[in-house]
Amino acid sequence: MNKKLSLLIALAFVFFNSNAQVATIDVAKVKQVIDGFGASTAWHTKLTVAEADAAFKNDNNNQMGLSILRVRISPNSSDWSGWADERANAQNAKAAGAMILASPWSPPASMKTSNNTTGGSLKPESYAAYATHLKNFCTYLGNVDVVSLQNEPNIKVDYESCDWTPTQILDFCKINAPAIGKPLMIPETYNFDFKYSDPVLKDSTANSHVPYIGGHIYGTKAGNYTFAINKGKKIWMTEHYYNGDTIEECLKMAKEMAECMYFNMNAYVWWYLRQPGCNLMNAGGSLKKKGFTMAQFSKFVRPGDFRIDATYQPKTGVSVVAFRGKEQNVVVVVNLNTTAKSQTFTFKNDTVPGVRKYVTSRTKNLNDEGVISLTTNSFTDNLEAQSITTYITNKVTTGINAKMTPEIQIFPNPASGYLQLSSVENISSLEVFNLLGQRFITVKNPVSSTLDISNLKPGVYLIKIRQTESEMSFRFVKE
Repeated sequence: MNKKLSLLIALAFVFFNSNAQVATIDVAKVKQVIDGFGASTAWHTKLTVAEADAAFKNDNNNQMGLSILRVRISPNSSDWSGWADERANAQNAKAAGAMILASPWSPPASMKTSNNTTGGSLKPESYAAYATHLKNFCTYLGNVDVVSLQNEPNIKVDYESCDWTPTQILDFCKINAPAIGKPLMIPETYNFDFKYSDPVLKDSTANSHVPYIGGHIYGTKAGNYTFAINKGKKIWMTEHYYNGDTIEECLKMAKEMAECMYFNMNAYVWWYLRQPGCNLMNAGGSLKKKGFTMAQFSKFVRPGDFRIDATYQPKTGVSVVAFRGKEQNVVVVVNLNTTAKSQTFTFKNDTVPGVRKYVTSRTKNLNDEGVISLTTNSFTDNLEAQSITTYITNKVTTGINAKMTPEIQIFPNPASGYLQLSSVENISSLEVFNLLGQRFITVKNPVSSTLDISNLKPGVYLIKIRQTESEMSFRFVKE
């Protein structure tokens, strides 16, 4: 091989690898919708107001903004951790905008072959009564969004449980599922075993009765459930945990959350919210490091957002997932490496003047690291060793001033004929772009706070507002 050819090959290798290290976020390539992130209050008793606020509200950096609560359907409505406590927890979560998933660990003992809440199977003659039992719980809570048929039907344990075969699940879903009166989830197997849901998906009648597929990932990892996705099902990871609260456990958790999103799941639900061991918060509501890890996703990626295409592993030990929201885009990066990594990010089909950065690491808990300005939609940042970093593109300001004076707001959003600005004071220019970066409107030194957008086609747009030493961008929808 001559020297010239060797040099060309070497240059090509360097070029290929340098490109491979760039994390490209393509806002135009939309993946699955996100239902949310959550945790369970099974066996918790009633949360205090402070605990509920820390879990479900999203007003400050000591709140996680969880958007899903998984409650336990006790087989006994008078149980100490039964229906009344979970109703109170659900009411607090619902008031903050969260969805409620209700999961049973066992039917009432009288309905089972074991005549016990541990082990045994649901009697075939009790299928209808069990559907009524689930319906009664949903009626009592009054705000259940999704009800599960059974927690972990495929594992034998020495606590509250019930055994189901795939055929039994199929039979119940074909005949009895509609009587529950709520969207049904199956099979919540402990290892996301598709054998327990595939028969339902293959049966046209049963399939029509089940909009949600849920599963746990004990002893396995997240993966694409292509068959269920092709059947139009929502896929939720509804239980997993790691004990301990070191950065090592938190990185496992964050990597797992990123994997679930990358493999097209619509939701991720942690196990205990407050109970000791694997919990996200302490009694009283202070967040553990795992709580801050959860918040790196849950505070910023909101229900109704979409995952968008992003280079998932631009470097060894670095994982990237990205999301498109109504008002902001979000990029979450997990650096498993014990050393810092320089990483370049590039946005496609969007105009991004800057991002705000939040970090959880060994020494930081959801720290606000300020604003990073972009050049031609790209930036390079230093990822802290063993860290979770979230970049937010919404309402980002650049330049000398940290924010505009006065702060600009736009409304309504969505809008049809006109867009209203809260103020035009000190605005030097405003521009409107589509997601491909094409500019449609330019106004220099506006004097009117009303912007005519009637000639725009329906879609998502970006309005860029410049002041003397700062810049802000908003996303809006033209109806």
